[in-house]
Formats: sequence, C-alpha cells, structure tokens
Amino acid sequence: MKKVLKIVSIAIGAMIIISALMFATDTCPPKGPWPTPPWCSASPARNSYSVSTNAVKLSQTKAVSMSDTWGRNYNMGMFETTQKNISSSFDRVAELGAKEVYVNDFHLAKFGKGSDFTTTDYEIVGDTFWNDFRDEEISTKDLKKLADGAHSRGLKIGIKHNISFVDMRKYIKAGLSGDIQTGVVSDYEKFNTSHSEEWIKDYFAKWQTRLIERGSLYQSAGIDTMSISPTWMEPIFAGHEALANSLQNELIRNVREVFRGQIYAEVNRYGFMENINGKEDWTKYDFFTNADVIEIRVYDLPEKYRGLDAKTGIYRYLQDLNSKAGEKKVKLTIFFAPSSYTNSLNKGALEVLDSRSEGVINVSADYQYQNGAFEAFFASLAGLSNIERIDVANYPWDDSLDPEVKPKLSVACTFRNKPAEEIIKSWFNK
Repeated sequence: MKKVLKIVSIAIGAMIIISALMFATDTCPPKGPWPTPPWCSASPARNSYSVSTNAVKLSQTKAVSMSDTWGRNYNMGMFETTQKNISSSFDRVAELGAKEVYVNDFHLAKFGKGSDFTTTDYEIVGDTFWNDFRDEEISTKDLKKLADGAHSRGLKIGIKHNISFVDMRKYIKAGLSGDIQTGVVSDYEKFNTSHSEEWIKDYFAKWQTRLIERGSLYQSAGIDTMSISPTWMEPIFAGHEALANSLQNELIRNVREVFRGQIYAEVNRYGFMENINGKEDWTKYDFFTNADVIEIRVYDLPEKYRGLDAKTGIYRYLQDLNSKAGEKKVKLTIFFAPSSYTNSLNKGALEVLDSRSEGVINVSADYQYQNGAFEAFFASLAGLSNIERIDVANYPWDDSLDPEVKPKLSVACTFRNKPAEEIIKSWFNK
C-alpha cells in the first residue's frame, strides 16, 4: 500500500512539475483525451463591423502604439502572454495600414528598506513579473522577436518606457476594493511634491545608465526608435527646470552614442501649449528640440476645449497645437486614444483594471462616440504641416473584451475589436 501511494505521489508530483514548466514556457501539449491547459485555449473571437467614413489621404506618418503592458496576465487571467501574440498583433497593425508600431518596456525603482520618495537610496532596474504578477522588462530574446516581426511586415518599431517608483503590489490589494485609481493619483502627487537638486542629479545619472544599457540592446536587436521619456510615474522638476533641461540634453547626447536610430521625447501638453505644467516652467525647456520624434498624448481634451462639441473641440485643439509647433519650430506626433464611452473626451480614460469600482461598473460602452472622435480627429488633420505623425492608441495584444475578461475593455481607451478599428483602417489605407 505504501509503495502504491509513493508511486501515485511521484506521478502527481511529476505532473505538477511538467505543468508548471509548460506554463512558464507557454508550451502546449499535443491534442488528446486530457483537458487543454487554460493557456492553450482558443484565441478570442474577432468581431466584424460595418462602418461609414469620409476617409481621405493623409500626409502624416501612420503609427500604432500597442497597449502599455508586456508579459503575462495583461487581462488579469494569468495565462495570456504578449509574447504569444506578437505575430498575430503585428499582422493586424500592418493590416490597419500603419508604418510604425510602438511597444512599452518596463522599469522599476528598487528602494532600500524603509526608503521614501525623497531618498536617493534606490536603483532603476528592469521590472519583473513577480513584482506584481504583471508587467516586466522586455528580454533580449523578445526584443529581437519584436524587431524581426515588425520588419518582416514592413513596419518600423519603437520602444517607449513605463517606470514605477512605488511597490506595485500595493495596488493588487487596492484592486480588491475597486480603488486602484485613488492610490495611483495620490502616489503620483506625493512623488512629485518636491524634488531637490541632489535628487534630480542622482535620478538622471541612474536613468541615463539604464537607458544606455537598454539602448545598446535595442541597437543590437534592430529597434528603429527609442524613447528617453519615462511615463506612468514620470518625475516633474519644478524649481530646477534649467538643471533638468541640461541633464535631458546630456541624456540625449549620450544615448545617441550607443543607439543610432531615432530618439523619441514626450512633451507635457500643458507645458507645450501654455508654458506651465502645474509649477513646472516649460519656458526653460528646449531638450525636446533635439529629439527626432516629439509626441503629445491626447486621451481627452484640455479644459479650455471642453465646452465645445467633440468635433469642434478636436479641430480647434489640433489647430492650436499645429500653430504652437510652428512657433517653436518643431514637428509633432499626436498620440490619440479616446475611450469608448459617452463624453470621454471631456472626462478622460478610466482605470479599467478597477473592475470593482463603481466609476467603472456604472459606465456603458459607446462605440459610436469613439468612432466619431477618431473620424473628427482624422478629418481635422488636413493642412496641418507641423503635425508629422499620428499615433493611434492603445492597441491590445488580443481581441478580448469583457465580460470574457475582467478588465472592462469595452469602455477603455483601446480600439482593437471595436468598430473604431475599421474607421482607422479606412483612413490609414487611403
């Protein structure tokens, strides 16, 4: 009897180990009488839509930004992986008519024990899946797959960056109560309350070291464009703008020593248009003029345009951006990501991972509104010679939509598997 139990225990243990290895390597067993593992299930269904557009040929370069996630569990199902969907996603990006695609790399500030936002006792490292069971840095192997996958489809590829200065695991607990967004906003405000000159110099030294390291890998992999601007929890340098500008310019020069492609910089929309972002004086910044791609993100309209109907608001905002770019003698890229719910251009993007939040639960999808936003955006670009690129975002890594997945993607600032995908395809392929 003991021998039988021992054999059974060994067999079960072996099955667990084999299953764990298959999960970790995203491997599927051959078809048979055994159940199919969750990570080997069929892909989500692709919806078919018929839309009406007034598409005309646009002069701007057409780009697509993938959703800012990399690795496993992007839909909170644990089994889905971006790596598995590189080919299928890039096929769709090429089908849209885009010429460029952007993917996000992930970085993390790893603090000493008990450190807070004012300390320099941290290092910037690659994010890992085990940090919060989600996003991670792109491996060398995957960088090559991304570059080869894009180039084989006639696409150029760029890398953008997400950085976190908090322990992301805290948001797992917040998600159980439907309150992720509150913590994210609070932490961002605390982080950017005040940065000393010492902290700023230390930060740029660490960020430069990190980008030179990653830039060398991007160059070897064949990446065409890389950002020098971290997003999600980017620092603000109020009170030390001249210093920060000098260090940004130094960063660009030194990154160019190891990366021969295009350099991308993101500019704050209020700083660019109004010369002030909160307390940060943007008249002291010119670093972005030394970048090859200068991008402004648009999830919603700035306050001064919100009293207008969406079509008029978009038109006037783009006209003003084009005029300001002319004054500054730069060419802009516009990242455009309207959400698919009513009046989202006045309200902004939702944290759809907050699936328990009343603010998400009580919002209904409005695909027609998103269609109208994209149609108005494209129609407003004619004659705007200082807008050289349009970057539509965010494009998820598969066709999933709620209720099949936990995130309420039907109201998100995404357009894959929604009617807006057909609107974009019509304009991009003219």
